[in-house]
Order: sequence, then structure tokens, then C-alpha cells
Amino acid sequence: MDNATAIVAALKAGTTTQQDVLASLEKRRHNHEPSINAFIHICDTTETSSIDTPLAGLPISVKDQIHVEGMPCTFGLKEKRPFVPARTATVVQRLADAGARIFAKTSLPPLAMDFQTSNDIVGVTGNPWDQARTAGGSSGGGAAAVASGMSFADIGADLAGSLRIPAAFCGVYSLLPGAGALPGDGMLKGEGLVLRHFARIGPIARTVDDLALLWAHMGGGVEPPNGESGSAELRLAVSNGSEVLPVERRVGCVFDDAFAELRNNGARVTHALPEKLFCDDSWTAYGTIMGHETGAMMNPVERMLARQFGRAAARRSPRFLTPVHEGYRRGKAAYCQALDRQKTVAKDLSAFLQHYDALLLPVCSVGVFEHRKPTSVTGPVRDYAEPFEIDGEPMAYLDALTAFATPVSLAGNPVVTMPLGLDDRGLPVGAQLVGKAGCEWQLLDVARRLSAMLPQIAAPGHAVK
Repeated sequence: MDNATAIVAALKAGTTTQQDVLASLEKRRHNHEPSINAFIHICDTTETSSIDTPLAGLPISVKDQIHVEGMPCTFGLKEKRPFVPARTATVVQRLADAGARIFAKTSLPPLAMDFQTSNDIVGVTGNPWDQARTAGGSSGGGAAAVASGMSFADIGADLAGSLRIPAAFCGVYSLLPGAGALPGDGMLKGEGLVLRHFARIGPIARTVDDLALLWAHMGGGVEPPNGESGSAELRLAVSNGSEVLPVERRVGCVFDDAFAELRNNGARVTHALPEKLFCDDSWTAYGTIMGHETGAMMNPVERMLARQFGRAAARRSPRFLTPVHEGYRRGKAAYCQALDRQKTVAKDLSAFLQHYDALLLPVCSVGVFEHRKPTSVTGPVRDYAEPFEIDGEPMAYLDALTAFATPVSLAGNPVVTMPLGLDDRGLPVGAQLVGKAGCEWQLLDVARRLSAMLPQIAAPGHAVK
């Protein structure tokens, strides 16, 4: 019983009880949490839920950015009086109504503003594959909890790769639903605040079947719609990313091996990318929209100071931070131009995917890396001046981690992050599997079929027994 789907079946069959399941999770926390630091808060789980519900009392964890009524929501900030939401985020409430039990809140960087996970509450979150390495961020606590068997599923959030990077680094699966597929409330520090674009809630789990189980009750409907089964022969557009940006050799090799494995198992694999997805205009449009909309939640002085004190960091990050800072100017013409570019990118990707079932490509330019300390810290903002070295070429921290993720966010299509295999250091490498707009069920079916063609992996020393 190593995944959510099996646990739900066992609970319904009466071959295990909710308290036995919770006890097994507690035992795993006792063994692994001291070295991983995945959790900020463990909830009171003395009350049982009815097994006569679709999820039968399945224990799940929730990123401590997402609102749960009555539970402290720290956002990774060590405060004497943490924010306590008055209502649960709609998506999480749907899971609770279906019988899920929230047993824990998982760790994140302050205000979810880093792609590594650490904070002053619990410290650094380690990767279950190697605690000296990052679990990614900002949903790093949830991905580490799932990969180590301390949680059956975690509900996280993604703005610029915050579901996809941790899932890829920890060797597990995530689903980033398409833009507008789910309500976006309950992700920001305050009641009633939402971002118009990019911020999306999604699950992290150990299998595609687990993603499908959660998606059905988050908003996908209990049964896949007719006509979403995909083609009999899988048609994949693929890229190891090297034609877009430098990619670490150890990452590119795993992609190339996976492409060969998929071909050997009967998939039709074509090296191709949509024309407009990865280019300067797309990175600029994403950053402009993100900066404009997040900047609306800051006063003019805060926006000015962010730009002033972040100039050096922005110069190092032309594909991410520079356009975000330009967005902070909140110029209407630039914002409208970026929205027009978004429509162009989405249309181009839609036309491209008419010829394929999905697009498979990297999550980021680098593989799992050792924990890095920031060069400077200003409030929740961390700056990393030291670049990654990729085949002898420097690439800025933020650009290396986001340049493959943000154009996909801009287009708004659903994405399954899935493990492809292990690199030459024995560390997991994950991929973005990008599906057609509005076709989450079809994408999950494609991911399930691809997963069956690829090696199954589990973190050594943390595989669920």
C-alpha cells in the first residue's frame, strides 16, 4: 500500500483503518523527518472521517501557503501570530468534502519566493535522495514528504515552476492544471486575494493514478469525459532543451535515453518545438504580467525599493527578474502588449499540439544540486549571485531554474511533471509533459502510458514498504 489509490481501496475494503494509516505515516516521520524537514505543522488527527466517501479518509498534506480554515498558515515566515484563514481554499475544501483528511502543512521558503525550500521555522528541507541536496521549491516540503513516503499526496501551488521543480528534483509526479481549470482563491497572504494569471493549485503524488484520483475531486469530474482517451499510438513532440538553452549534460543524457526507451516501446517520438514558446518575447511577456499583477499588491514605495535594491540581481537574470522588475512599473501599454503576446503563444502551442498527444521537455536547465546559501537576504527576497556552470558557461540562478517553466505557464496549458530516470549521480530527472488546453484527463492518460514505458524509481532508503 505505497500510494494514495491503494490506501483508499484498502480503507474502503476494511483491510486497514484510518488510525493504522496515520500511525504508519507517523512512524515514517519519526524515521525520516529529522533529516528532511518537510513539515511545518502536524494537525490533530484524533477524529476519524467516514469511509463512505470517495476518498475514505485518505490523509493528505497541504503546502503552508494554502488556506485551511482554523489552521495557522505561515507562508514560511516565523511570526508570533501567524495568519489564520477564516475559510479553506475552494480546491482543498473539495477534497475534504470528498473525504480527504488534512494531517499536515508542508514547508516552503518565505512567501514562496525561492526555488529551494528553507525557512526560520524548520530549517532546510533536504531531498530524500540525498539530504545534502535541495528538494526544490517552493513546494519543496510537499515533494520531499511524498518522495520519502511521509505523505500520500500533497497539495501545492505553482507560479513559475513551484510544483514542477520540486516534483522533478524529488522523483515524483505533479499535475499543474490548465489556466482557469480550478478556482485560485486561498493562495495569498490575506483573505480574498487572487492573482489573475499563473498562480495555480495542484497535487503532488507518487503515481499518475494518484494524480487522477485527486484531480477527479479537485475539479476534473469523477469520470474522464468521452473522447479524451488520446490516440492509439502515442505521438510525442520531444526536446532535451539544448536547442533552446544550455542544459546540464547529465540532464540531457537522461532525456535522450528516455526518448530511445519510448521509441523502443512503440511511441512515435518527434524532435520538435512550437515556434513561439521559447523566445525573448515569451519570457518578457511572462515577467511583465507577473510583475504587473504582483506589483499591484505592493505600494509604490515598495515597488520602487524592490527595483532599486534588485538592480544587480535583475541584470544577472534577463529571462526572469528583468521583465518582472519592468512589470513593477505597472505600465498599461506594456501589460496589454504582454497579454497579446500570451494569446499568440497559446494559439501557437494549440496549433502545434494538433499534431501530437503531448510535448515532453525539461523542467529546468540543471539537475538536483547541493543546497546553496543566498548571497544576500532582504526580507523574504533572496539573491543568489553565483551562477550555475553548464558545460563551462555561466547561467543565472533564476534563469537556469525558470526558463523552461515560465513560457509554459504563459501559455496556460496543463502539465504533468513525471520522472524520466536517474542521472549519472543516481539522482532523479523529471520532465514537463505539456498537454492540450482543457484536456487534463487526456494528459493524465498519456502520462500513465509513458510511465509504464519508463523505469520506476523510488528514493533509496526512503522507498515505501
